[in-house]
Amino acid sequence: MIFPGDAAGAVLALAAARGYVPVPARDTEAGLDLLAIQPFDVVVLGAGGPLDEALALCRRLRAAPGGDRVAVVAVAGGAGASATAALLEAGATVVAAADEASIGIQLDAAVWWGRRPAARAVDRAPAERALLERAARPFRGAFAEVIGLLVWDAAGNILDANDAFLGITGYAREEVEAGRLSWVAITPPEHRPTDERALSEVMKHGICAPFEKEFLHRDGRRVPVLMAPALVEGARDRGVCFVLDMTARKAAEDALRASEERMRLVVRATSDAFWDWDLSSGRVTGSERMRSFYGTGGGDIEEDAAWWFERVHPEDRDRVMNGLRRAMEGRDGTFELWYRCALADGSYADVHDRGIILRDGGGRAYRMLGAVADVTERRRMEARLLLADRMASLGTLAAGVAHEINNPLAYMIANLDFARKELRSRGAAARIDALLSALDEAAEGGARVRHIVGGLKTFSRADDGALGPVEVDRVIQLVLRMAQRQIQSKARLALDLGPVPQVHANEAQLGQVILNLLVNAAQALPEGRDAENEIRIATALEPPGRVRIDVSDTGPGIAPELRSRIFDPFFTTKPIGEGTGLGLAICHGIVSSFRGEIRVESEVGKGACFRVLLPVWPAQADAHERDAPPGAGLDDCPGEAAQ
Repeated sequence: MIFPGDAAGAVLALAAARGYVPVPARDTEAGLDLLAIQPFDVVVLGAGGPLDEALALCRRLRAAPGGDRVAVVAVAGGAGASATAALLEAGATVVAAADEASIGIQLDAAVWWGRRPAARAVDRAPAERALLERAARPFRGAFAEVIGLLVWDAAGNILDANDAFLGITGYAREEVEAGRLSWVAITPPEHRPTDERALSEVMKHGICAPFEKEFLHRDGRRVPVLMAPALVEGARDRGVCFVLDMTARKAAEDALRASEERMRLVVRATSDAFWDWDLSSGRVTGSERMRSFYGTGGGDIEEDAAWWFERVHPEDRDRVMNGLRRAMEGRDGTFELWYRCALADGSYADVHDRGIILRDGGGRAYRMLGAVADVTERRRMEARLLLADRMASLGTLAAGVAHEINNPLAYMIANLDFARKELRSRGAAARIDALLSALDEAAEGGARVRHIVGGLKTFSRADDGALGPVEVDRVIQLVLRMAQRQIQSKARLALDLGPVPQVHANEAQLGQVILNLLVNAAQALPEGRDAENEIRIATALEPPGRVRIDVSDTGPGIAPELRSRIFDPFFTTKPIGEGTGLGLAICHGIVSSFRGEIRVESEVGKGACFRVLLPVWPAQADAHERDAPPGAGLDDCPGEAAQ
């Protein structure tokens, strides 16, 4: 029977798990009444209650009808030697610490002795003492597979033991029965002081708290065990001890420690900052690297989520919060975020945050784990690479651009010289119309030069890569002004530019993509067939909320085995020395950074079409989706067979 207490439920479950039939008492009075009419082997009291209440209940129980026939287990969490002695004096058979291992061991001991009235008799005949030495034998079967058990005397001799103990230590029953086995002899020297302290406490109080030690196995190896010794009630020279083999537990603990150490070394070896977010409590635990990353001192972080939210750049905060919310409410097991966060010196770093989401059986997220990587330097290098590629693309157009500038400059200079001479001549008034025409032509040439130079400035400047609303038609026209001569020397140019909204992009980088695609198309066309060759640029709105840009050509096409690698870095189909293999890889990276898509459709002998799909700028998305014609965006690339 188990009397009420804070830990009564746990004791009830433990007793049931060990094969006993526990009966919970509704309250103290009901328990005492039940004890008077129904025999019990063991009573458990003091499970989580104050010591004074446990002492009082123990005395009442021993004085109550039937109370003298039952073994009493007193659970005393954190009780010292004086409290243990007081409980034993008040009538407790054994005293258990408030942990599962101790309660289980003392519960088994109490059940054993509670079922043996002869073992509890105060006045014991000499013949009964001999019986005591064989007390464990009737219970060997019951305990053989559960826990080690031995009977010992004050000299440390092992008088009897069950099969489980013999299995733990490797000794034979014949050695026990012959009196050749001693508790002291099979204990390593460094553990003997612990044994002596435990024996002293047991001899003084009848029991001691369970403790860990090692036994020497018969084959010489050491076996870690948990010991729980106690005196037999009424006998000062005999005791019983439960022995729990801790080998598997120690191995598991060692493996866990090794795993944790490996993880610590991995965390220390990487520059990433690791974090663990418990969504139920809102607590975020971070690695030491995360604390040093944010400049808040040494050691691990353990803060609420607001600690991290405050460090996200104000301009990124809503986007990051929405991204986290979508990740938690979705079904994916991973997430990925890019944002800026504050460092200790007040500056901001670009970071890449990615990780996993743990969900319960209902799909609800309850925990998130991730790693933050500082990608500031990587972003700088990417920006330099983009600019270098852009300048390389402009370099391929240098001859054409020079011609485009020299042509208007030539007639501008000639016309201005003509006008100057005419104004100096006497008949200037009669030729005013010719002068005006020459000046108009010079002004037109100046405008052309201004447009060309403006395009060069747009595509050659280094920017921060910020995204915003971009006019697709404007970018295409700027690119064509620079690339038109190179295109016209290889093919006719066809434009099919439909009305499209602004896209979510970066003007200079989008121009870089279109310029790369146009230059590649021109280079793919055979020489000397400019009348048959064609390069086509088409734009259209494609639901849901995307703008399509197609750049196609009538060249030789791309073989299937090459299409799968076309966007790989350093892969090129051009002759050695004519390409770096970075152009299309950079295009792919730029379009992906716009949250867009780029793909190629091609058939050998029928040309190729590169299709870029970009998200509509949010403010215009809804209106243009409503205005999109039926079937918009469903056609194949011009000049291409359906793939």
